[in-house]
Amino acid sequence: MKRTALAGLLAASLLIVAPASADEGMWTFDNIPAAQMRQSIGFAPDQAWLDRVRLGSAKFGGGCSAAIVSREGLVQTNQHCARSCLQNLSRPGQDVVRDGFSAATRAEERQCPGLAVEVLTASADITPRILAATQGQTGQAFVTARNAATAAIEAECKAGAADRRCQVVALYRGGQYALYTYKRYDDVRLVFAPDNAAAFFGGDPDNFNFPRYAFDVAFTRVYENGRPAATPNRLKWRSTPLVENEPVFIPGNPGGTSRLMTTAQLEFQRDRALPYRLEQLSEMRGRLTQFGSLSPENRRMAASALFGTENSYKGIGGRRLTLSDPSVFALKAQQENEFRARLAGDRDTLAAYDEIAAAMTTYRTFWKAHDLVELSPGQNRLVGWARTLVRGAAEREKASGERLPEFADARLPATSRNLLSDQPAEAPLMQLQIEFWLTKLREHLTVDDPMVKQILGRESPEALAARLVAGTKLADPAERKRLWDGGAAAIAASNDPLIVFVRNFDAQARAIRARYENEVDGPISRGQERIAKARFRVYGNAIYPDATGTLRLSYGRVAGWTYAGQTIAPFTRTPGLFARATGVDPFLPDARWTTAQSRLSPNTIFNVSTTHDIIGGNSGSPLVDRNGDVVGAVFDGNIHSLGGEYVYDGATNRAVSVTSTIIEEALAKVYGRADLVAELKR
Repeated sequence: MKRTALAGLLAASLLIVAPASADEGMWTFDNIPAAQMRQSIGFAPDQAWLDRVRLGSAKFGGGCSAAIVSREGLVQTNQHCARSCLQNLSRPGQDVVRDGFSAATRAEERQCPGLAVEVLTASADITPRILAATQGQTGQAFVTARNAATAAIEAECKAGAADRRCQVVALYRGGQYALYTYKRYDDVRLVFAPDNAAAFFGGDPDNFNFPRYAFDVAFTRVYENGRPAATPNRLKWRSTPLVENEPVFIPGNPGGTSRLMTTAQLEFQRDRALPYRLEQLSEMRGRLTQFGSLSPENRRMAASALFGTENSYKGIGGRRLTLSDPSVFALKAQQENEFRARLAGDRDTLAAYDEIAAAMTTYRTFWKAHDLVELSPGQNRLVGWARTLVRGAAEREKASGERLPEFADARLPATSRNLLSDQPAEAPLMQLQIEFWLTKLREHLTVDDPMVKQILGRESPEALAARLVAGTKLADPAERKRLWDGGAAAIAASNDPLIVFVRNFDAQARAIRARYENEVDGPISRGQERIAKARFRVYGNAIYPDATGTLRLSYGRVAGWTYAGQTIAPFTRTPGLFARATGVDPFLPDARWTTAQSRLSPNTIFNVSTTHDIIGGNSGSPLVDRNGDVVGAVFDGNIHSLGGEYVYDGATNRAVSVTSTIIEEALAKVYGRADLVAELKR
């Protein structure tokens, strides 16, 4: 986001300390700003519309969104959201990410290991129960009480139902708590995904830019009892093209925003966390690129990891640029100061700001240790499995409310499924990732740190990573199941090098986690709870909560934008794809597209920009019209949207979607899937 675009934010006061401006907001389905919608786009949905769209929208995997688009369980999302499935289905000599996938029959649809699709079926306000459980508690005692209450509520809700997931969600950073109930589909099978050249046309150079010509769509199918699930609450398909200024909506699961953070928290992000993360991503990007250049097999293994790294690098870079802009930070400070002035005499709420600042000051003294010893190990598949096995064995011997949240009874089935699913852990890539983590551990904490000595011993990062990967049997799901079923006795008796490795430092990692809960998470959660209550007193329900990876509704219209004297139209059309092609990757269309060029209509809208307020996690969300019919799939934002973690600027922030019109035409004319088109339109 460029500074000239941000200047307008000062006048607009777009941060959500105050009520949101037009088109701004990721609204919960039980609190949409109907009057604001009517004023901005001339339409607001009724309850029947909201219920229909909610039941036709879905959470896809761990970090994306989707739509149910047929009565027979067909689910639309992005190719990049299904990429983990494509990667898991790839094998030596078979690169499904690169080549794509198309199941001609139901029998050929292939199960995606570890993938789940969830539909939000109900929500309830449980704030009084959480507040009662945590009343008078501080620090780690507050966190423990909150976790115990959460575990009990989720267990009561789940009540043994295998296809139900229950989640307690903190909204407004602890000002409100909701219980979300999901219908969960664990048998998800891949139906269609295009070749990567089409899905990610333009590659990293075009990422977060517009005009775009990305065919970033994929279809999976949810199954129950071995048969395609009956899904009558599907979203209908629209074949007619969008028009400029048309009102449209995005129901999706935005991953997280930081618009309600205090300036003390944002200062930490700006000065410490974001530069640190960018440095790590930059180095990992180089390592993965070099690794992939060694052979076609290495490139196949690294494809998804490299995509995720490059995407994160660009996104976090935009966030850092936003927070580093003096005008943005001045606005944030101004908003906070103005709100605090309205609280004159409310000493308890004013003290909350000071308590959060003190907690952030404390966190600066150990945040790298918390990241490298407690958070980072779980990001590698093999080390993450080992830690789940070690901790799961210890935690399952406790009462549910006393366990770490991920091992509470209601969440244990999902933890077990993730652990035991048949996902590949290819040794060369695993070794590269573990080596990088250990190198950063030694670099940032130094060789004299007791935890570094505990973890590395007398080995180098390179030698230790090689030994762990060469000796472990945890890549075999049968071995993981044996250890999981065997519990504490099996873990204590195991001589698997990865199990021994994690056992050796898990006590120190747990201690850092406990310190974080006691000195940082607890005080901040308590402070934010009080600040949120004050906001409700001042603004009522005219504000929306930060994104939490749960279902929200964004509204807007089809529109381009003007920046630096240049006006960007909201549509791209099919001929632009071929005009943009250079014959060299990443601007090299697959042969199927060039062969079909003469059959494709030159008037078909390819990608579209809209004024929606979105963030990471919205990928795969359906773009729907005022009837609730699908007109596209969101896959990106423009470059100006990268600061959406903290601010929304309606003048330039845009969401980018692949349209239903190009999806329909390409399925039929490029990929020979007229049967899918017919299913969409039934």
